[in-house]
Amino acid sequence: MIKNPAFGVNLEAPYFTKDKWVSPYYYAPDVQSEVTPPAKVLIHDVTLRDGEQAPRIAFTPGEKILIATELDKLGVHSIEPGLPATPEDREVIQQLMGMGLKSRIVPLCRVKEGDVQACLDLKPDGVLLEIAINPYLLRDVYKKTPDGLIDEVAEYAKEFKKQGRYVEFMGWDAFRVPVEYPERFFTKFAEKVPVDRITVADTFGMAHPLAMFKFIRKMRQWTGKPIGLHIHNDFGLATGNSVMAVSAGADMVHTSVNGIGERTGNVATEEVALALQHLFGIDCGVDLSKLANVSEIVAEISKVERARNKAVGGAGIFEVESGIIVHVIESLAQTEVGRYGMHPYKPSITGREEIVIVAGRGTGHHSTKRFLEQRGIEADQETIERITERIKQAALLMKNALPKSFLDEIIAEETGKK
Repeated sequence: MIKNPAFGVNLEAPYFTKDKWVSPYYYAPDVQSEVTPPAKVLIHDVTLRDGEQAPRIAFTPGEKILIATELDKLGVHSIEPGLPATPEDREVIQQLMGMGLKSRIVPLCRVKEGDVQACLDLKPDGVLLEIAINPYLLRDVYKKTPDGLIDEVAEYAKEFKKQGRYVEFMGWDAFRVPVEYPERFFTKFAEKVPVDRITVADTFGMAHPLAMFKFIRKMRQWTGKPIGLHIHNDFGLATGNSVMAVSAGADMVHTSVNGIGERTGNVATEEVALALQHLFGIDCGVDLSKLANVSEIVAEISKVERARNKAVGGAGIFEVESGIIVHVIESLAQTEVGRYGMHPYKPSITGREEIVIVAGRGTGHHSTKRFLEQRGIEADQETIERITERIKQAALLMKNALPKSFLDEIIAEETGKK
């Protein structure tokens, strides 16, 4: 709690602590009375399967092992390493199973006899049986009926249960038909198929957040099973909808590091973990301080460049150029709020370096003073103004921030000191 409230406005836990200052609105009684999140959310990471499924991405077995090792250190609950029917993936699954990882190894298994047998032979920690449940895809692509599919999945699930395996079913493309159909399908499915969890996929990331909330709640009522969410980001709604699914009681989210995956990708592992744990206090079992490192490794191996402003993983998140913002940071640094009050979290939370003040078009007097202080140089106000103006003009010509050597040169010329 703040010792010196501003105009009678106090700040207190859980939204204000020594490590964070986030919105209190989630913790308001009228919001808390509506949400029913589980005590813990399980992160099922699909980087190695759905991530690699994206065009132009290919992981060698060795690269998959490296990424899986880092995901295990990160603390994800389970890892989806690929398809048991694929020779390279079988090699990876076998190796991972012998490494003593804490994360479960749960490969994707299509509802096909050959895939199922390959997975049964490998004996991984669990299996994710998947197929589209959209009735048009069932009829026109897979040539199956809903009842026939349920019977088929039931037989496969029983075989895995004989081995004592965890069994999850994922019905994808579940959000493009009227709700009466998934109600019929999943109600009957839960009655006949011995699975540990049912996951629904918003394959094209199109659900309205409130609709997602209500649908997940209905899924829990229809099935009586733990519910997971698999979602893509075609409309930029993936993280928000994952939070809404969890708020309605989903206890697992399928995620991919840096959001790599089909089309616009899957919901990002780092975004879901940070949002749930840091903003809303919902445990995912993830070591947030390792997020930046894992993001960097996957970006390098996948050769998929992240935008500088990419949430959590972007290189520019803790760069500051605007003189206005620098002034706020410097002012708050002298208060109980602290110098991170203008950022949503401390850099160290995700394993990032400190805030960096960049010399650029937005540089103001406060930034220039900081540059001088860093170099142990004193200057009068007139000199500070000249330096500031030169930085602005140089940045405008370069269309970029100034390299340190260029900034040093300007300061030396204007102050006569190196």
